[in-house]
Amino acid sequence: MKTLKRTLIAVALLLCTVGLFAEQPIVFKLAFTDPPYIKIGDLQVMHHSYAGMVAFKGALEKLSGGRIVVENYPYGRLGDANENMQQILQGTLQGATPADGAMAPFYKDIQVFSIPYIFDSALDAYTLWDGPIGRAFFDDMAKNSGFRVLAIYDNGGFRSFSNNKKTIKTAADLKGMKLRTMTIPVHMEMVKALGASPTPIAWLELYNALQTGVVDGQENSAATILGGSLQEVQKFYTVDEHLLGAAMIVTSEKWIKALPADLQQAVIDAGVIAQYAARGTARANDSLAVEALQKAGVQIYYPNAAEKATFKKLTQQPVIDWLKKNINAATVDKILVTVK
Repeated sequence: MKTLKRTLIAVALLLCTVGLFAEQPIVFKLAFTDPPYIKIGDLQVMHHSYAGMVAFKGALEKLSGGRIVVENYPYGRLGDANENMQQILQGTLQGATPADGAMAPFYKDIQVFSIPYIFDSALDAYTLWDGPIGRAFFDDMAKNSGFRVLAIYDNGGFRSFSNNKKTIKTAADLKGMKLRTMTIPVHMEMVKALGASPTPIAWLELYNALQTGVVDGQENSAATILGGSLQEVQKFYTVDEHLLGAAMIVTSEKWIKALPADLQQAVIDAGVIAQYAARGTARANDSLAVEALQKAGVQIYYPNAAEKATFKKLTQQPVIDWLKKNINAATVDKILVTVK
């Protein structure tokens, strides 16, 4: 009798233990390489990617009924962007926040969104990304790269040219200048087409390069310029808006497909909510940043339609030609037809 009692107690304890483990939430670790807050003028504001992460955490934990817990890791605590992407594929990390440049080695067709001057406004980009062409594009990315895009938003605003020499009004004004670029081929092709010399320089070395005259200028969004204190070493900023860089919240297609159907939907819905948060924050911060540049003494110039057309005329076709040789040409044509 005692043996039977001990057996029943052991079975009960085992069932309680199994139940306890079954109730443990799924952990979604989400990595971010930068600080969660940036300084714009006198204001401390939330970084657009981190705003998306915060919204994603709140939404997913609520939508999943607590069955998924999101842990946000800013400051590059889990490695750089490339390491984060590798960790997702290896299954040791569930989410990351790469920019399009970091995604390109894993899915080269993402570069199609770097065609100069294809977007007249951020709304044009959102409409494309959220529409049938965008959905098909991101489904193909999931299939061929293993990364599922949960949220996509502009990476802090349009990229424009700054320099130390003069006000840039037309493309001809850039001829002969040395401009810092990232080591992204389409960016370098664009600068070459303008008659300037693309000079790849690491971000952490850019301030000194501008200060000492190694390069005359660079191209970035207003918020990014402030983030690197480049307004201290740049006199002129021309808001030509040649590129709208993208950033994303991504997860593993394999990971999300392994979830029960209701949790898959919860992750997708949380991504949409995060997308709204990141886009809204990016737009607000961009407006604040241009004002802050002006207050810091940088001369801001907005090209008129005819002046802006000179940039587009020189840069768009060379970049399209390069892309058609290096990524899926049909993807390029499909995007061009959609945005025209």
